[in-house]
Amino acid sequence: MTKVINTQETVSIASSAASSSSHRIEIYDGSVPFIPASLTVTSLQYEITVKEKPKEGEKTSIFKKAPYIQRALLSNISAKASPGRVLAIMGPSGSGKTTLLDLLADRQARNVGKLQGEILLNDVTVKEYGSIRKRLVGYVTQEDDFIETLTVLETLTFAAKMRLPRSMSNSDKLARVHAVMQELNLTHIKDTKVGGAIIRGISGGEKRRVTIGIELLSSPSVLLLDEPTSGLSSTDALNVANAIKELARLGRTVILTVHQPRSDIYELFDDLLLLSQGKVVYFGKAQTAAAYFEGLGHECPVGWNVADYFLDLITLHQENGASENSSTSQEDFAKKYADYVANNPEAYLTEVMKQQQNISEKVERDALLSRFKKEYTTQYAATTLTQTVLITQRSLTNLARHPTIFQASAVIHIIFALVVGSLFSGLKDRPEMGATSFNKSIALFFITSFLATMTFSAMPQFIIERGLFLRERAAGMYRTSAYFMAKTVVETLSYTILSVIFVVITYYLIGLHGSLIYYFVSVAVFVNVALSLIAAIGAGAENAETGMNILSLINTMAMLFSGFIVSRTDIPRGWIWAFWASYYQWAFSGLLDNEFSDGSDKGIATLAYFGMNEVEWLTKWRAVLVLVGYYILFRIIGLLLLLGKKA
Repeated sequence: MTKVINTQETVSIASSAASSSSHRIEIYDGSVPFIPASLTVTSLQYEITVKEKPKEGEKTSIFKKAPYIQRALLSNISAKASPGRVLAIMGPSGSGKTTLLDLLADRQARNVGKLQGEILLNDVTVKEYGSIRKRLVGYVTQEDDFIETLTVLETLTFAAKMRLPRSMSNSDKLARVHAVMQELNLTHIKDTKVGGAIIRGISGGEKRRVTIGIELLSSPSVLLLDEPTSGLSSTDALNVANAIKELARLGRTVILTVHQPRSDIYELFDDLLLLSQGKVVYFGKAQTAAAYFEGLGHECPVGWNVADYFLDLITLHQENGASENSSTSQEDFAKKYADYVANNPEAYLTEVMKQQQNISEKVERDALLSRFKKEYTTQYAATTLTQTVLITQRSLTNLARHPTIFQASAVIHIIFALVVGSLFSGLKDRPEMGATSFNKSIALFFITSFLATMTFSAMPQFIIERGLFLRERAAGMYRTSAYFMAKTVVETLSYTILSVIFVVITYYLIGLHGSLIYYFVSVAVFVNVALSLIAAIGAGAENAETGMNILSLINTMAMLFSGFIVSRTDIPRGWIWAFWASYYQWAFSGLLDNEFSDGSDKGIATLAYFGMNEVEWLTKWRAVLVLVGYYILFRIIGLLLLLGKKA
């Protein structure tokens, strides 16, 4: 599906930062316009507010609040990335590489810090591009988050339907997917599952290329990549680097962060931006960086990897800079670079900053941009309904294929239903309880406790899927509300099925006599209340461990005040609020009413034992309505927490 066009149809691409000629450009579909664009950063300053650290020897006190100060994460950053070239951002850990990339991608929360300076796309401030900025600038994060049960083709097709214009037909979108797979050499694994922790799938390097492919679907002008070779084997890293270089050769502007690349990967870089503690120590052609430092008296030893040498040199001088007796420091490198640019009219930064689009280029690029804006008339490419349907379909596919999410849960529910049913079917009423039907009361409480506890296993999966959700939402793929509605439908459906299976088995084995329909409804609603609580906690918790601790605390309190362990009439007055707040209580009370409101002596005695005979207004269906209220409340809390979550 590759289509080749010449300069009469679009703009010529500069194969170097200093030239702009009539190279041919490859694009993949006429419905996805490609706009060559340079990305310029001018005097960028980024500061955050932090607590001042106590000075050495200064006493601290819990009653004395530390003052807040402004800390610069980036200081006076100026650089330019051009079409057809790869700009590598390097520096020691904490030098500001990822912070800079986040700002370029508009992924940094604006309320976190103060940003000054300009970020220009084709010499125009990025603010003027509005909501289409995220479609012009693609961002490949370091994490490869996927639904592991989907194939490569299914993963990219989902992204295409979400991100490509509404005006494109499904067949054109699929053609675009196949073109991107061909470009990134993924066609031979298109029907292979991506894989993950449970399911075996494609290699790490192939996953990274799939992540890149998702961003390429909308044909971005600028491609940002955060540590694209990190965590990969040397072969996979080189394959990814070669794929990135090829993307630049086709006319894209590529900017990536990298820590310590091997020498053959470093050779693929066109330009280099070296950072140290948020300051520029070098910006220029990658192949002339060694000569620059040699001019400062730091010659790279023969046989050394220049990337390793640069980082060792900067790190050493950073550490020496902490000493008052040090003659050179990180500040020296930044100052020497600033002096070099100021006093050298032929400096690379000076040359690239002077470059402007000629009139014909500007006219053609403006025309492409105008067409691009017509294709993307809304913030999101797909409607909210389409987003919801696509996410629902993906979740259902994952549910059906994943061996531990639904299939294993169904088996466990069936096994425990048989165990519980057979256990309580043989129990007789204890003589000391008189006429009370205590064995069935225990069974009903055990059913609610077991089903609520079984939902605990969903917490880790919630945290994993939240990471994928945050990445996809940050990329402008879909609305939070669409994700929320789709997940609500799938989770409610799946856990309702599991609870019904459990109820059918236990109902007949134990010999319950209440309304089977009520058991279906009440237990299903209760299980979904517990699941909604987990979803709300999972939306806000930092990690699965924290979420499980919070959940255990809430669930234990709800179980303790359920009215079974201590009946309502025996709960101290100061704690009665906890009884009415317990979602366990509403489920258990409804089940008791359903089973023992038949007017029999045992039924009357059982309700009296648990104090239910004194609360005439608390009928079983009112209990269900209260549970529905809890379900809605927890879902709304989860939605609000997701809306406030930052990527």
